[in-house]
Amino acid sequence: MKIFSAHFLHRWLMLVLAIPIIIWSVTGSYFVLMDIGFIRSDHMVSEVEVIDPDQVQYSVGKVYQDYPQAQQISLKSVLSKAVYQVNLADDKLLIDAQTGQVLEPFSEQQARQIAALYLPSVSASQLSSISLIEHNAPAELSSRHLPVWRAEFNDIGMTTLYISAKSGDVVTRRHEYWRLFDLFWKWHIMDYNDGEAIDNQLLFYTSISAFIAVFSGLVLVWQRRKRYVK
Repeated sequence: MKIFSAHFLHRWLMLVLAIPIIIWSVTGSYFVLMDIGFIRSDHMVSEVEVIDPDQVQYSVGKVYQDYPQAQQISLKSVLSKAVYQVNLADDKLLIDAQTGQVLEPFSEQQARQIAALYLPSVSASQLSSISLIEHNAPAELSSRHLPVWRAEFNDIGMTTLYISAKSGDVVTRRHEYWRLFDLFWKWHIMDYNDGEAIDNQLLFYTSISAFIAVFSGLVLVWQRRKRYVK
């Protein structure tokens, strides 16, 4: 039957698959050409601040005694101040390592200082806006990090830093090249919702169809081999 011929299968499948194949080629080329370290913003990692031992007067044993429900306790330096970060079941606390006082959430000015530590090569004037997000987290930020300060820069990559108002950590960072990577990833795996389901049915059946199209093309080449040799 004609419908099972290599010529019929190859011609019509390649016609149907032309758009996804072009998308796979373009998006795949972007993945190969772009350095993944740059995409993931490895160059933005801030230097670890050295903890001044003289600032640690409130012992970790005292922290455990005062917060027995703590799931994790860590000592770190934020803006040259030694603090304990206490992770509770549904909250995070920052405690002054010298006085034992629970610190208030980070202010806008403190968030600006933290942002400057992550982008030392960008001048302060390039920080175009900073705003507090307490509800309705954007798609590129997990809601579990709220509340956060969103610091936006008008540098070449339009960098955005999300700084936790509770811990002072940069919990998420993005720039336009990373956002384009995420968009291309969705197109590449054909998951147009979250871009995480690499085993979705659309990708599976499209891949099977592409395999059949290629195989039928090879059969077609074999059938016409004498014509090509001449």
